[in-house]
Amino acid sequence: AAQRLWSTGAAELASTMVLHRLPRALSWATVSLCCLLDTSSIFAAAKTKCKHCDVGDGFEEFLKEPTPMGGGDHASDVHVLWPAHVEVVPITNDLGGWEPASFHEKLAQEAVRGWRAFQKKIVPKLAKGHFIRRQLEQKHAGALNDAFFHWQKSLFEESGDVSKSLEEQKGPANTPHPDANSSWPEMNGLPEYQKLRKIVDRLSRRYLARSGMKEEQAMGLNYSIFNWAAVHGPGEFHGPHTHVGEYHVAVFYAQVGPAGGKLRFGDPRGHSPPFGRSFIHTPQSGHLVIFPSWLSHMATVTSPSSDLPKDYEKEPLRVVFSFNIGPVTGPLPCHHWWSDPTGDMRFQRQSKIDPELLGL
Repeated sequence: AAQRLWSTGAAELASTMVLHRLPRALSWATVSLCCLLDTSSIFAAAKTKCKHCDVGDGFEEFLKEPTPMGGGDHASDVHVLWPAHVEVVPITNDLGGWEPASFHEKLAQEAVRGWRAFQKKIVPKLAKGHFIRRQLEQKHAGALNDAFFHWQKSLFEESGDVSKSLEEQKGPANTPHPDANSSWPEMNGLPEYQKLRKIVDRLSRRYLARSGMKEEQAMGLNYSIFNWAAVHGPGEFHGPHTHVGEYHVAVFYAQVGPAGGKLRFGDPRGHSPPFGRSFIHTPQSGHLVIFPSWLSHMATVTSPSSDLPKDYEKEPLRVVFSFNIGPVTGPLPCHHWWSDPTGDMRFQRQSKIDPELLGL
């Protein structure tokens, strides 16, 4: 039977592979949901197997609904504190989702087209000394995508007005209405793009409810969804970073080639032993990954041309759409970070104690 994921119950929180009906979706989809217990221990569902979570039945007790205790029973209170839960949603039907494979293919095609148009048509129009030009002059592998990001941010703030996006920003940035244009015209006109933003909106609210926010509050939350495309060629990467101040973040993989790299999450407890763990997800085209904004993550290096087989016809291009889901007024200031529901996620179970079995 499908588990009801709108609930914040621990059984739902702990599921790594669960069947559920997505809001407004037409088919069943399998979602991989990993709760990283302080990022070192991972829940595994009792009857399903996640390739990331091979921990046997060590956490099976926490996956079940609470067991009522009788008058003569003995039990301890077990508190599971501060997990960071990462949700992997297969959007397209080649992965078990509900959208056709053409969904991610069309998004990838338009992102690559826009990325090339940015280099050939947008950059030459920028004024000398423009901050985006300065980004391009940086001598590191991510310079081009950094510049592409900043242009898309300007586009978002100008509701898709390309002419205004070329101007230097003066004054505070604008946050457009959620239904306003949010990218370049051809991308805005793509039905798959509008559908992707709708999917992210619905799953975002569910993610926040599962994190501890009241369901009615999550459903009625007035927030901003800023997204941008990134196209990584051979040898490129995006180093470790966070998005602290957002409600949470998400990444949609529109295209992942044979040498497309990994998504690596770092241990939020630090790097001194026994911590310093990592969680590495191997993405596939059509995956949507949702996770807390404060969880350090990076896109590892795409393989350079020299590592490709000789019969490989074209360079690998990793195409991703990243999402910042946060307050309309901009990221939360540090003195409001306490209100982030993903930062204090926890649950409690009673664990039955049999003194005779323990030889007590």
